[in-house]
Amino acid sequence: MPPEAVRTGGIAPMTRPPVIRDPRVLLFPARRAPHREGGDGTGTQQTIKGPMSGMTVLVVEDDFIVAYDMQTMLEEQGARVLGPATSLREAQELLAKEQPTLAVLDVNLGGEYVFPLADALLAKDVPFVFATAYADNDKLFPQTTRSAPRLAKPVLPNVLIAQLMRLKR
Repeated sequence: MPPEAVRTGGIAPMTRPPVIRDPRVLLFPARRAPHREGGDGTGTQQTIKGPMSGMTVLVVEDDFIVAYDMQTMLEEQGARVLGPATSLREAQELLAKEQPTLAVLDVNLGGEYVFPLADALLAKDVPFVFATAYADNDKLFPQTTRSAPRLAKPVLPNVLIAQLMRLKR
């Protein structure tokens, strides 16, 4: 009896065909950006001084790479990032625990729209900006959120920071 049959109780194991992976394709983990306490992910107090020092920014974005880039960029400007939240429910839970200074919202979070959160932010007087591929689609936005700034993706870092700083004034 072959050794594989002995290990599997006499049943020949199934073999999978070899997977051929294109080395030019970089695979990313299916997870969100790490939550960083203190800026370095260790929970230590590492404060970066910048134009956004003292601000807490709620980031709501379901794309890992975009969320990670946004989080890193905001932390480099001195902001503390709340999130990134990848779903409406997660964002609402974060907002229930803490009121941010500002928020950056993607409109479509895996098929659900962020507008109920936008209404909650309006009720709490928290300024926000939409960072979305739907920036030019007026019909999609409810009347209550049409006056909020919209930035078309991909958003340039300096444009996002400038817009957030305008909202803070």
